[in-house]
Amino acid sequence: MSVFIYKIKNHGLEEHAKAICSESNKFLFLSVNFRLKPIQMDKNMQFRAFKNVPHRPIQKSRRLLHQALISLILEKKYEAITVQQILDRAGVGRSTFYMHFRDKDELLIMGFEHLRKMLHNIQMRARATAAESYEKVIGFSLAMFEHNYEYRNEWKALSGSQAGVIVRQSVQEMIGNLIKEEFKAEFQKRKKSDSEIPFELFVHYLASTFMSVTSWWLDSKNPLPPNAVNDIYRALVVPSLKSNFD
Repeated sequence: MSVFIYKIKNHGLEEHAKAICSESNKFLFLSVNFRLKPIQMDKNMQFRAFKNVPHRPIQKSRRLLHQALISLILEKKYEAITVQQILDRAGVGRSTFYMHFRDKDELLIMGFEHLRKMLHNIQMRARATAAESYEKVIGFSLAMFEHNYEYRNEWKALSGSQAGVIVRQSVQEMIGNLIKEEFKAEFQKRKKSDSEIPFELFVHYLASTFMSVTSWWLDSKNPLPPNAVNDIYRALVVPSLKSNFD
């Protein structure tokens, strides 16, 4: 087995990609957008895990692009925003944009990655502090309502646009995955044997109810404070949660 290290010049940054050569001369090329460090290989020469560490200049470019898109959303309709306008606002080149994103929709969705990590950490803390098992399932709710309230102007600006549909679908999917991760083992272990509610349907109910409450809340003229709307969400879903954990 041979290991080849390729040094690639990209925007002034030297990046390394490793290719593992088998006896049949089949190469596995790793993405050069990240420093990929093989942790361990098995006897079949397959990587078991990698550490993906984005370069800091890449992180900065993505952040600038996303901030530029959000600022433009507050100024004009999403459909009227062009990639060139985003580039001009961010001070980033076109080649850099298309190295990371297909279009502005993908850039918009990328902004949820930080939120996903934040909510995951909140869920982890809820595991340690929640008095009841079912409380862990919706441990994210208050933090998510607080985040939505902070970005309520952007929410209203996107309302009625194709981007609004993208945002709602992405957020509901993210919340559904959080619930599923926390709830699956407990639900399958604790639910009553005569329950007629399929697991996937219950996850969908919790996530879609959250989005329905959010839409009603942020579309109102005078939105309630986040803690108040969180109480409303809990009043809607906690009884169902409790009945499936009893």
